[in-house]
Amino acid sequence: MVGSISTELDQIVVARLETGEDILEKIEEVVREHNIKAGALKLIGAVSEATFGYFDRENRKYNYFEVGEGDLEVVSCMGNIARHDDEIVIHAHMVAADHEGNCYGGHVAEGCKAGATIELIIWAFDSELFRAKDKSTGLHLLDIL
Repeated sequence: MVGSISTELDQIVVARLETGEDILEKIEEVVREHNIKAGALKLIGAVSEATFGYFDRENRKYNYFEVGEGDLEVVSCMGNIARHDDEIVIHAHMVAADHEGNCYGGHVAEGCKAGATIELIIWAFDSELFRAKDKSTGLHLLDIL
């Protein structure tokens, strides 16, 4: 294990996204509005468009795929909020199911749009979390020493 930290809960923020809103963009808006330094997030609801990614370790890059249009029920979505340089980084993974129960999932990417609604909960920490480039993967991982 690289390391761990202990932090206290600063605030809990609850938000609702409307149909068609980009999930990552709106989470970032909420983070800015409530001056959240770092935290954990979960959300439920539905997506009308979904773009997911997975990391190809051999090529050291993310590959993305679209699940297409049509409502998908969010089965699970969780993630964290950190900073890289001065930028907010939302790192979230989602699993969503179609009307036949087929599940799709991965790293939440730009282009994931709220369906009927998204209900978001953020547990904001009183400490900051930072990301730094990991030499072995090329990823910006949590910098916990």
